[in-house]
Amino acid sequence: MGAILQNPTQAEQDLLKSFSAERSDTQRQAAFERFARAGLPSRRNEAWHYTDLRAKLRAAPPRASRPDASVLDQAKEKLAPVDRFRIVTVDGYFSPELSDDLTCVQGVKLRPLVADDAILKRLAEGAEDALLDLNTAFAEGGFALEIAPEVHIDAVFELVALDGALGALGRFGRTVVVLGDGARAAILETRAESGEGFGDSAIFLSLGRGAELDYACRAQGGAAVEVQTFVARLEEEARLRAVSFLAGAPFLRRQLFISCAGANAEVHLAGAALLRGREHADTTLALTHDAPSCISRETFKYVLADQANGVFQGRIIVPPHAQKTDGKMLCRGLLLSDDAAMSAKPELEIFADDVACGHGAAVAKLDQNQVFYMESRGIPREEARAILVEAFAAEAFDLLDDEELRDLLKADLARLLARGDFA
Repeated sequence: MGAILQNPTQAEQDLLKSFSAERSDTQRQAAFERFARAGLPSRRNEAWHYTDLRAKLRAAPPRASRPDASVLDQAKEKLAPVDRFRIVTVDGYFSPELSDDLTCVQGVKLRPLVADDAILKRLAEGAEDALLDLNTAFAEGGFALEIAPEVHIDAVFELVALDGALGALGRFGRTVVVLGDGARAAILETRAESGEGFGDSAIFLSLGRGAELDYACRAQGGAAVEVQTFVARLEEEARLRAVSFLAGAPFLRRQLFISCAGANAEVHLAGAALLRGREHADTTLALTHDAPSCISRETFKYVLADQANGVFQGRIIVPPHAQKTDGKMLCRGLLLSDDAAMSAKPELEIFADDVACGHGAAVAKLDQNQVFYMESRGIPREEARAILVEAFAAEAFDLLDDEELRDLLKADLARLLARGDFA
């Protein structure tokens, strides 16, 4: 194995020891060697300038084991009945016992994920990142959801990530979703892992020609230090609408690597993050228009109270062959406290000459004129502020075509604001 960085931190030493103690295949070994050479990212890494993981992760907790029957029973108690297909992981491991049986759903295949999965390898090629390498090295027991060509699924698939075992643990989850040519589906990712420890999860999406997917991620809570990686590849005329709702994140990095690999592909991304206390959430996006005539739209919103810290880094990349690209990116921050902080860094890397691209960022406080107007109509001040915050954040969910996903996210937002933390 190549030498790890000089003066490794305790966390890096813990990870090195954990990996060297196990037997692994060639792919895992290569991924960990890349991680070992790079180390945990810090402010010296441009893409991690605002989220110093090396300083934050003092020690790496032991990895969670495959859950036994007692752990699965504890996790099951957290699952309320729902009217949608549900696929469950516990501590990063796929749990068929807690998941719905999809064998009766025509055109849908659910299978355990193998380390040398050909689709996974192709998707991961364009995403170079130390934490994704760490996930490749350590993740076991993931699953792949495959939807056959031309199959349209009306019901929502919910991917639920639960914590099972108690204590500070390292959890490494990995999921692959494949839509064949012309397929259509809606996916809700519910991240309900919480407590102490470290999380490093990854989801990979492959959309075939003309495929269409509505995707929503709701992450409320999470590990003390957590990294979520989202990788997507769109073939010709594919359509992806993806939204995230982040709240209660002690220290979260959510990173997206997206490639429009086929002509006329279309990506719409949005997100809302509501943070308070000393919470920290970083959304970092790298979107490559790797084919001509593709469209992308990105809008991310942050509501920051107390001493919370929000980060948005967005990069649209247009190589020379991606003529007639149409891309727009926007980040907006709403500060509810003088001590809250927002860092926004939208970027364009354009090497083609026939494009229409733009980006923008704005950070402001609540408009006191609007608050006064609502108070003058008999609405209490705290309620008026909550209404304005809800209107600001909920707009991010409107790009979804799937009504059930929109309603779920808006209901989550309403419940969060009802607690009065952002009034």
